[in-house]
Amino acid sequence: MLSSQAMIASQEHAHAAAPDIFDVSPATSGEFVQLRDVCKSYGENLVVMDHMNLDMREDDRLVIIGPSGSGKSSLLRVMMGLEGIQAGQIGFQGKPYIFGADAGRAKPIDVKLQKQIGMVFQHYTLFPHLSVLGNLILAPMKVGGLSKAEATERARKYLARLGLESKLHAYPSQLSGGQKQRVAIARALMLEPKLMLFDEVTSALDPEMVIEVQNVMLQLAEQQMAMIIVTHDMHFARDIATRVVFCAGGKIVEQGAPADMFKCPKQARTRDFLEKVLHLD
Repeated sequence: MLSSQAMIASQEHAHAAAPDIFDVSPATSGEFVQLRDVCKSYGENLVVMDHMNLDMREDDRLVIIGPSGSGKSSLLRVMMGLEGIQAGQIGFQGKPYIFGADAGRAKPIDVKLQKQIGMVFQHYTLFPHLSVLGNLILAPMKVGGLSKAEATERARKYLARLGLESKLHAYPSQLSGGQKQRVAIARALMLEPKLMLFDEVTSALDPEMVIEVQNVMLQLAEQQMAMIIVTHDMHFARDIATRVVFCAGGKIVEQGAPADMFKCPKQARTRDFLEKVLHLD
């Protein structure tokens, strides 16, 4: 999540002492994330979010699936505040979060809410010149206002839970792909986000390394961490999702429980897509 952390590093933020690494507060009722008529396009011809509407509860783990160019990654980047929207608005934790450019708002994004979202990218985005420890403590010190000692203690707890304590002083070039991605997840969790975004985090990994990253995500799921996950791995989607959302052409075509979506999708467009990626009974 370093690119987003670097973007907001100048903002001051008081942080409480770190709880246990996967000690996520119990889910509460009500809408946690709300997208209303969100529009986003790149130029005139590539529309990736076409009046998109989506609701998410705090105990949801949404898995976003769909063909390339359907707006999956754009949705995550917009939620992280890395890209703006042309129209519509987004709420987070019951508060206004992001407004489209058409709203004429002086502040199109609430930075305080942005700091409560963590994102893990496909290609790690670790700083190669920093050790694992250096990568983990940078944002908590710059953004969270922690001392080096406090940030280091928090980093050790995260790495211990992820089986990477021995890699504390290693550099990214000395890590396997799976280890790099687990470090990236630990780094995103260092600011204790309320929502985690995962964008194809296993697609660049060798098959034998995929499972170690997925296991970390399943640990988070067991602790009811709110997550939005973009993946092409339908088997993993079935295991981790509370709800699967199928997007195509910048629109949400269909959504539902994994068992329903994968076994008997209602929309022909959803069925056509799934028939290409997994066998339907």
